[in-house]
Amino acid sequence: MVFTWVMSILRPLWMAFRHIFKYRFTVKYPYYALKLAERYRGRPVLDMEKCVGCKVCADVCPNKAITMVKVGDKTYPQFDLGRCCFCGLCAYFCLRSALTMNGGYELSDYDRKNLIYTPEKLVEIPPPPVERKKVVTVKKLSRTVGVTHG
Repeated sequence: MVFTWVMSILRPLWMAFRHIFKYRFTVKYPYYALKLAERYRGRPVLDMEKCVGCKVCADVCPNKAITMVKVGDKTYPQFDLGRCCFCGLCAYFCLRSALTMNGGYELSDYDRKNLIYTPEKLVEIPPPPVERKKVVTVKKLSRTVGVTHG
């Protein structure tokens, strides 16, 4: 009884002591940016001329973030980027390659309603990211030391 009580106090203290010597880093985002991986997907972009409204993208979406809406006489996908996990399955399974993933990552907003991208808004290609003073890259990834950057 007493042993388990003492161990319940010492175990978290030992874990905290071990993590003191591990080097971790935080990127100060608005001023510095982490260099994106070359296979980074980003947000989806729609080509309305290629889209036939087949609904394959909505069926394959794991988070059900895609709904089909009627624009004029055709149906197009509408994305809820608040639910999207940016997996890229919609672009991968698109039969006519109407959906592509296009590197935009600054998508935050104060209202969830603004994260619903209608087909007209999906056509717009996201602007390139703002140039930062310093771009940080991951130099070393190790289980014992942690992540270091330069």
